[in-house]
Amino acid sequence: MKALKLGIFGLGTVGSGTMDILTTNGDTIERELGCKIQTNKICVKNLGKKRTIDVDTSMLTTNPDDILKDPDIDIVVEVMGGIDEAKRIVESALNNKKHVVSANKDLVALYGKELTELAKKNNCHFFYEAAVAGGIPILKSLQFALTGNNIKKISGIVNGSTNYILTRMEVEKLSLEEIIEDAKRLGFLEADPSADLEGLDAARKCAILASIGFHSLVTTNQVYVSGITNITLKDIEYALKLGYRIKLLAVAENKEDGIVAKVHPTMLPLDHPLSSVKYELNSVYVEGDMVGETMFYGRGAGALPTGSAVVNDIITIIKRILNGTKPEYAYNLFEQKSVLPIESLDFSYYLRLQFKSGEIEGTRLLKLFEDNNIEIEEINKYSFIENNTNEQIDEFVLVTEPCVEGKFNETIEKLSKLESELRLIRTIRIESGL
Repeated sequence: MKALKLGIFGLGTVGSGTMDILTTNGDTIERELGCKIQTNKICVKNLGKKRTIDVDTSMLTTNPDDILKDPDIDIVVEVMGGIDEAKRIVESALNNKKHVVSANKDLVALYGKELTELAKKNNCHFFYEAAVAGGIPILKSLQFALTGNNIKKISGIVNGSTNYILTRMEVEKLSLEEIIEDAKRLGFLEADPSADLEGLDAARKCAILASIGFHSLVTTNQVYVSGITNITLKDIEYALKLGYRIKLLAVAENKEDGIVAKVHPTMLPLDHPLSSVKYELNSVYVEGDMVGETMFYGRGAGALPTGSAVVNDIITIIKRILNGTKPEYAYNLFEQKSVLPIESLDFSYYLRLQFKSGEIEGTRLLKLFEDNNIEIEEINKYSFIENNTNEQIDEFVLVTEPCVEGKFNETIEKLSKLESELRLIRTIRIESGL
């Protein structure tokens, strides 16, 4: 039986999951392929590190050239993370005519186009399904299964950490700060959780989804980003009363005049399929002009779900090598569309405004918005005693009709200046038309 050989960079969470799957399901995979998969070398930073998986120590190396310059290795698997060193390794692998599988969203979001061009030049396969939504096969679906469609919109919960936090806030009535520390302890957040909490992780995935789905390059710095750090338990409770649930949503939309690419907290109707996605699970909702609406759901992170996507890419490449199939690339960019500024987009908005009791009436508040051509769909007034001052506070919760973001921001700025006693403005975009 013919054997194809792997070199793997990284033996952390994803690398260990990949090796576990290749070992546990190796016989089944090899019978399906009619070909053996042999891991020749695994490049790690620390040979003596204690690992969650047992591997033959003779396979381990700290020298990248033991993989990159080994003529017997057919496929390089990059699951080490980071950007600069990972980029050098992937470039070197492709230049040495080795096919590449990566799980690196940061790398693909920044250099997907550049690395695809290098793969084309060297006639190498280049896959990275695990870079977005872990075990969910969304990239291959966009690349192969949905090619008969013009993809109109891609909406997704693609960061399990923030979805886990928002779910626990709702279910357990805990504050964001309380759950963050617990999520770190449980391994759902890194010691520095900023990439998750501020939406940067989701933005990188949004850029990849938009580029592949719409065949037009979208880079991470073109994605509008706002995270969940200002979301409070009170906002979650008010949203539920209004018939919505708050999610950190990545949205890419292909419009005639340009591409929408954005990540921000969003209020979704309770009956929307994405609204029911809980804890660390991910889901991507795709609208095509022919297929209509499709939804992909599953685990977006973890050793085995992400390793499953890596192994599937390895198997796909091996099948193509055995069949002599010409490489096809997800970054097939034949459009050149601009990314629309968020200020030009229409949203309905949730607002939460606080005043000392009796300082403003709802009718006057409505007139302030009406004078600025913002229509209010719903207004609710709540009163409570503030703990630290013992003062009574009136809190107004409003929902606007759809309006242009730039105009809405101007109105809020005017309101801040006009009403000197206004204590708090919280705004969250509402997307009912997903």
